[in-house]
Amino acid sequence: MNHFPAFNLWSMLLILPISLFGSGKFSSGGRAAGLGNASVALYDTWSVSHNQAGMMRTGSVTAALYTENRFLLPELSLAGFAVILPFSGSVLGVSFSGFGNSLYREGKTGVAYARSFGERLSTGLKISYHFASIADGSGHHGTAVAELGVVYEPVPGLLVASHVFNPTMAGRPDCPHSGSFINVPTVIRTGFSYRFSDNVLLSVEAGKDIRLPPVFRAGVEYAPGEAIVMRTGVSTNPFQNAFGIGFRRGRLQIDIATAYHYTLGYSPCVAMTYTLH
Repeated sequence: MNHFPAFNLWSMLLILPISLFGSGKFSSGGRAAGLGNASVALYDTWSVSHNQAGMMRTGSVTAALYTENRFLLPELSLAGFAVILPFSGSVLGVSFSGFGNSLYREGKTGVAYARSFGERLSTGLKISYHFASIADGSGHHGTAVAELGVVYEPVPGLLVASHVFNPTMAGRPDCPHSGSFINVPTVIRTGFSYRFSDNVLLSVEAGKDIRLPPVFRAGVEYAPGEAIVMRTGVSTNPFQNAFGIGFRRGRLQIDIATAYHYTLGYSPCVAMTYTLH
């Protein structure tokens, strides 16, 4: 009998609390990854996943793709896409991300809406469907989850932001034969970013899954020219370093990054963003 598929499944399930649920979401976007996921106070296409209020300054229809090989394990390879549609002073976003194989698969798909109130304040809301499928006969299970976010610019260059993932503490049933219940985490994040100049950005945030110790993240972005951006970041609980680089050519932006976990290793990723018009 071949025991490797079962071994890989159980290894993956043991790692999940560290890799995914500790963050309370499916991380997406090469820019955020390069900044150590200090992303709550950024205006960015991938704010559709990090803080929906940050979609507000996307002025054109934008499509984005993302893939990550978490800890270099094929079973944890994450893929996602997003589409941002600005209209009439508001922004609509749709996104999907997921990982897994034929034994276990998990994903998140949702619709987000952002609106500004004046030039300084932006708010956002997202409703997502989180689902999991297990190949042992347990079937498919899922639940709807809400997210709320806000970004405020008190002075030019300084953004202060907060985001709540799953404020209603929604959950999903585990294997129906076990009688147990898995709670989708509730995570609160708050932070700021400050643009010292057109070339240098600092982003800092703190996050708290209500079940776990707090997490601190910080990242720096430096643009030596119009076509290239370099990034680095750190995060705690567990401690990780991150590095990244971005390239822009016309309407296409490519961001490459990797994070390093001192026990589990590297998690390289790449994201492509294309502005349609």
